[in-house]
Amino acid sequence: MRRRNFDLRDFILGHYQYFIVGILFIILVVVLAVFSSKHKKDKEEPEDTEAAETVEVSDDTVQADQNAEIPLTTEGLQVDAYPEVNSLVNTYFSAMASGDVATLETICSMLDDAAKIRIIERAKYTESYDDIRCYTKPGPVEGSYIVFAYYQIKFQNIDTKAPGLSSLYVCSNPDGSLYVYNGDLPENVSTYIRGVAAQDDVVALLNQVDAEYNAAAEQDKTLKAFMDALPAKLDEAVAAQLASGEPIDTSQPDAPTETPEVLVKTTDAVRIRSSADDSSDSNIIAKSAAGDTFTRIEEEGGWSKIKYKDTTAYIRSDFLTTADNPEPTDDGGGEDAGPTVTVTKTDVNVRDKAGTDGAVLGKASSGSKFTLKGESGEWYEIDYNGKSGFIRNDMASKN
Repeated sequence: MRRRNFDLRDFILGHYQYFIVGILFIILVVVLAVFSSKHKKDKEEPEDTEAAETVEVSDDTVQADQNAEIPLTTEGLQVDAYPEVNSLVNTYFSAMASGDVATLETICSMLDDAAKIRIIERAKYTESYDDIRCYTKPGPVEGSYIVFAYYQIKFQNIDTKAPGLSSLYVCSNPDGSLYVYNGDLPENVSTYIRGVAAQDDVVALLNQVDAEYNAAAEQDKTLKAFMDALPAKLDEAVAAQLASGEPIDTSQPDAPTETPEVLVKTTDAVRIRSSADDSSDSNIIAKSAAGDTFTRIEEEGGWSKIKYKDTTAYIRSDFLTTADNPEPTDDGGGEDAGPTVTVTKTDVNVRDKAGTDGAVLGKASSGSKFTLKGESGEWYEIDYNGKSGFIRNDMASKN
């Protein structure tokens, strides 16, 4: 009998995916049931057809009668109840975070090329999987477990962690070691797993994690925008790699090079967005005037990621230019240092002439100190990065 793929499309939406708002993307790694005849055929193949060492699947995993009903477990979810399961899951997520396909091939029965590419590509955005907890129920086969692995995934350059949940079918090798797998299953095993996934305590756990993710996405619009765009990015990378026909590079990706933070200023009035996308106005969170200064974290694809208040945001790079530090401090010199002024308000405009019609050269924060060059009515003339700048005298105090 041909074995059918286990599929919970209405409940579990794919292999190696993530949560997005309102939907659970759950990793389903299931054990491959292999006929004895297929094992024999594999053994007749030349040894050099298998380039990498993979997990051998025991025939004991196959049910003798594929149509026999497997009684559904009545046990509740247990948390971190099996140290050997936790060890396997931690190794699994550590390898996923770093794109270490070689390690995954030693603890998983099979990874096809598309899965390998997806893992490698996603690791480029991933910093770590943290706070891992294993919720387990007995599997349909002796020595097996259905594991719902909770984690908080930390992506590069995104402050908020994304709660997630992955479902793994963990089985035992003849020597007692554990492995995970994705592949075909007998109908009775598929039915058992669907039954477990529909049990009240599992559904409650899924709903809880879904709510946690929704809260995180609501709090951090940058996280939401990233997660919304990630599946398409990964699909595009997989399709391009497969179409190229080039061998998959399974070497560990280099650690990301830290981009030095650069002070930039706007050259014109420009929109500040929560994501690097100007196809609509739904992600506009503020507008910047010409001459406003920001700290740029990184630049990619024509967009600059900037620090904005207590979070991060995006501005089109063609509206920015590199700025010198707009807040020079007094050099602490002696008698020749001359008088200074100290800014007493927040985000004070520094203009190129004494008047509100003057162009804004930049902003000065409270506590910034400048050399006083002169006074013009209600304005102080200051030394602003080697140029004359003007600030209102009610926004600063003269020293």
